[in-house]
Amino acid sequence: MPIHLVVQGPVWQLNRPIIILAKLTGARMDPQPPDHLTSSDDETPEALLEAFRNHPEWTERQRDEQLDRLIERVPADRLIAAARARMANLSGTEGEVILRIIEAHATPDLLRELGAALVAQPQLSPERTWEVVTLLEGAELLDEFPELVARAEELEELLDEEGSLEQLAEQLEGDPEGTWLALQGLGAVEPEIRPQIIEGLAQGPIGPGLAEFLRLLCFAHDPPTRAAALDALSQPGENHDHLVTVWESIAADHPDAEVVARAQAWLASRSKVDVPAVVEAPHAIQTESSIVRSLVTGLDGRGRGTIVLASYRRGSLAAAAFVCDVTQGVCDVVGQADLNSPSEAGLFEQLVEQTDLEVVEDVPELALRLLGGSVLLCGRSTTPTLRYWLEATMPPGFRALPFPAPFPGWDPAVVPFDEMSDRAQAVLDACPNWLDASPLTYEMAEEIALREGGETLPDPKRDAGAYRFLFEHRLFGQLELYRRMLYWMASFWQAAGREHLGQSALALAWQLSDAQHSVPSHPFTVALSTRSLKTAQDNLRLGIDPRRTSRSMEA
Repeated sequence: MPIHLVVQGPVWQLNRPIIILAKLTGARMDPQPPDHLTSSDDETPEALLEAFRNHPEWTERQRDEQLDRLIERVPADRLIAAARARMANLSGTEGEVILRIIEAHATPDLLRELGAALVAQPQLSPERTWEVVTLLEGAELLDEFPELVARAEELEELLDEEGSLEQLAEQLEGDPEGTWLALQGLGAVEPEIRPQIIEGLAQGPIGPGLAEFLRLLCFAHDPPTRAAALDALSQPGENHDHLVTVWESIAADHPDAEVVARAQAWLASRSKVDVPAVVEAPHAIQTESSIVRSLVTGLDGRGRGTIVLASYRRGSLAAAAFVCDVTQGVCDVVGQADLNSPSEAGLFEQLVEQTDLEVVEDVPELALRLLGGSVLLCGRSTTPTLRYWLEATMPPGFRALPFPAPFPGWDPAVVPFDEMSDRAQAVLDACPNWLDASPLTYEMAEEIALREGGETLPDPKRDAGAYRFLFEHRLFGQLELYRRMLYWMASFWQAAGREHLGQSALALAWQLSDAQHSVPSHPFTVALSTRSLKTAQDNLRLGIDPRRTSRSMEA
């Protein structure tokens, strides 16, 4: 599964590193416990929670593994009871875990207890206080606690003091890492607020650092953010050389024709500036020796994978990990700048160590084409830092292009249909976390078990009605997702030298794009339904039922 990148801490900390490599996402994990702990099944939730306080030396990964042990070993009701008993102390690592448990099983009553516990802890850190206030505000319960409303107002005053626009502008001009940290901080802010921040920054002088920050925002996928950055750069002022350089870059590299025309008009209004011609997107991405290392993962069950690149650009070595989604584009990105050597690019080792997905290393053409296709899918939710890390790691002239067509010249129609059942099974066996874990799947699995007996496996012939119902009300709407996932894996397996598997994935994707194959009896749909229903039955026998969490959240 790919690494997942999250923002940690209050959104007002724009002048601090606020990115961490965090909890893995995707299929259910089976982690190994930290070495300090035993694996006895009779450990109580209280003892497991207490371990967080007793082991401050644990790494982020070890704490996540311990949390997974809690979730997998302890029934939800006992876990909630243990968290309730410890709400009186929300500080430290144990307090963070308690909040994660409460958030996962949030009900109005539980959140009210959390609010009361926060009221009794006035000395709690601003970061932890902000986390609790945010939970209560999201559930529309904050107004029930006047003391916390006042404390939230104090935090907002802290925002004005520590996250001031003046400080941010100073950071952009004086800190070599100021640009990407400010971009990351801006990404943590609600999109509706970003234009106001950009407008405020533009009230002062636009130095080289701020101009570069605004240039990168001109490539943002959020239209209001992009427009605000363009307006800030367009305001009347002196013709500083750094502004000319910024507009030349926009005119040469921006994919939007209207933005290019605006940049050319700005340059044309300065009589001594030569207007660059519009740069046409190349038909193929150029790979250069400046890419010193690359890695691409397969896809998890949600259609997400990770692409990691380390490259020399303008004499500087940087590495970045791009989390890509086949429907949403690039979801998250984290990077390392100013590295001394490729061996310092720890993102590669972290990903290989943490993922259970297949990986392909050092095939830069695969990485660039899949990343190009992902960038083409980006939308308003895309992080503003994307452009920064693209420019830091991609070869000059990179353009977003459609996903590559694997196995050019090979016709997927040549595969006999009677082979598709075996090919579909082979593809799914190679992607074990491609499962449908929706509440409907669990409902159908439970119905089959009750009707046929607890140990009876799902059967597409005997249980044809359940298969058809699952397809019509769930899987039919997922076919486009799986079609895109299959195209990604076809290119992935081609690069990995697994030609038969790659051609199987391409043939399945080709068939799923045809309406006549969008039926519950198609071999891929049958195989996916069977393994999803069987997994749901296995989980139900173990007491694992995601519908419980859904019902508790609804309550």
